Amino acid sequence: MLHRRGLVISPKPFSVGVRIEHKQSMINKSQYGKFYNHKKLGAADYKLSCKSSLGRGVYTFCMCPGGYVVAASSEKGGVVTNGMSEYSRDGENANSALLVSVTPGDFPGEDPFLGMYFQRELEKRAFAFGGYSYKAPCQLVGDFLKGIPSKAFYDVFPTYQRGVEFVSLDDFFNLPNFYKLNLAQNLKDAIIKLDRKLNGFAAQEAVLTAVETRSSSPIRIMRDCTFQSNISGVYPCGEGAGYAGGITSSAVDGIKCALKIIENPV
Repeated sequence: MLHRRGLVISPKPFSVGVRIEHKQSMINKSQYGKFYNHKKLGAADYKLSCKSSLGRGVYTFCMCPGGYVVAASSEKGGVVTNGMSEYSRDGENANSALLVSVTPGDFPGEDPFLGMYFQRELEKRAFAFGGYSYKAPCQLVGDFLKGIPSKAFYDVFPTYQRGVEFVSLDDFFNLPNFYKLNLAQNLKDAIIKLDRKLNGFAAQEAVLTAVETRSSSPIRIMRDCTFQSNISGVYPCGEGAGYAGGITSSAVDGIKCALKIIENPV
């Protein structure tokens, strides 16, 4: 609607992938070593990144110590996952987004909303693979790396409340060739590389839950040096407008926009 009303909108890079869940006790042991049970240490977190052998940036995002994988769908017939921790961070599992970088050049055409359509395609695909019931597609990490079906959970049980459905994530990410993204291979390569940074990251029993698509906006509503769009008095701001990628950066962008409004009252 904003585009139809004349606001200039451009595509921007974003990321898509899955949520990965481990036992929080395993993360604590990997991060704290022999001190992992120390009463003054809370639930350990991590922040990891690498470049896959295919040249893609892959990274963890929004890591939730002692947290839960939650439903974040905003449209009927789509499945989107996200993560959260309660204040105590005392849940049994840790989870994080595991994301592959995507660029506007990955999509054939000039429409600024191609990335958004791609997100929607993945979300509808997740809905279908989950049995059209808002269950989320999932696979054990070890089985995903081996390319075999998962049949049962072991030490790590998924926290996604709507329920999960075992699928082949290779099949789930088997998208039309014109995308040229090879998301499954990028994720596999990254899991192995990130295991060298965080021992146990590639554990057989860890759970992958699809699909995480909303880490950042695939578009940017353009603004000038006064932070106004091409329509005077309209200040694009925060995540949805393409100027932030998280709670803190959104807050900072809001402050920056407020200061510009004070400097340049309409």
